[in-house]
Amino acid sequence: MKKTFFAMTLLILFTYSVEGSTEVNAKTFRCDMSVIGQKLSHGVYLKFTVTNLTNHKLRLLSWYTPLEGFLSDLFIIKNETDESLDYNGIMVKRNNPSHDDYLVLSSEESVDVTLDLTQAYPLVQGEYTVQLASKSWSYIQDQIPLTSLCSSDSLKIKVS
Repeated sequence: MKKTFFAMTLLILFTYSVEGSTEVNAKTFRCDMSVIGQKLSHGVYLKFTVTNLTNHKLRLLSWYTPLEGFLSDLFIIKNETDESLDYNGIMVKRNNPSHDDYLVLSSEESVDVTLDLTQAYPLVQGEYTVQLASKSWSYIQDQIPLTSLCSSDSLKIKVS
């Protein structure tokens, strides 16, 4: 009975310590967005930047991130009446990723991409809130596949 209780106690402590280390919530990536152009006739350009916040080189899978462009629904865009805009871009299905599908980011390195929101969302003149869709990002650190969320502040834009 004592051995079973001791084993259960150790298991609970081990589980708590493992969960506690992941609960630290150390951020792996930082994502930032800014608007470059807001004229509907010229395009509504959003600059998206991701930064590796770790002290390690990471291999980030670009799939389902803004870094690959519009091949999936990347953003939550709401108009002045808080209605979400439908995504009108391409939706890609894939098999397993290859080595070339990963982007290598050194420690504290940033990479950015500029996207024209009018290419995938039905924008008209008005005010919008843009937010990065919450999805787990896959990456590899020291040969170990991991996932992380990359969240950013929402962005207010006025399209003219």
